[in-house]
Amino acid sequence: MAVRIRLQRLGRKKRPFFRLVAADARAQRDGVFLERLGHYNPITEPADVVIDEEKALKWLRRGAQPSDTAKRLLSQQGIWKKFTFEKLGKPLPEDEVETDDTPEEVDDTSSEVEQEDPPTEEASDSSEKDETTETSEEEA
Repeated sequence: MAVRIRLQRLGRKKRPFFRLVAADARAQRDGVFLERLGHYNPITEPADVVIDEEKALKWLRRGAQPSDTAKRLLSQQGIWKKFTFEKLGKPLPEDEVETDDTPEEVDDTSSEVEQEDPPTEEASDSSEKDETTETSEEEA
């Protein structure tokens, strides 16, 4: 049985809401499914995407093929990247884990750097003024 990870449309007319499901490839779009993996609401701003990572990885390991949209949603959540690294037998790079924590730290340090920069700029401005006066004196 070929399994696909795809979207199942719910919601009313002009107000779509989707479930991310693992389903038999031969089943209808809104028909029977094997397991619910999460949901996607494109109406909200920003779009609401909730995916159970363990369930999604379980089906990907079993050979389920995601549809184009499902693959995009899995990529946004970082699940697809985790799966590809796992499939290659490589650990997930630690750089990405650190970058998630560093923006908070960078924001804290950038405010400190901004506070320190103005005095040094004034000092450099005064030295530039001294240089211009020295060059004008030399020309005369």
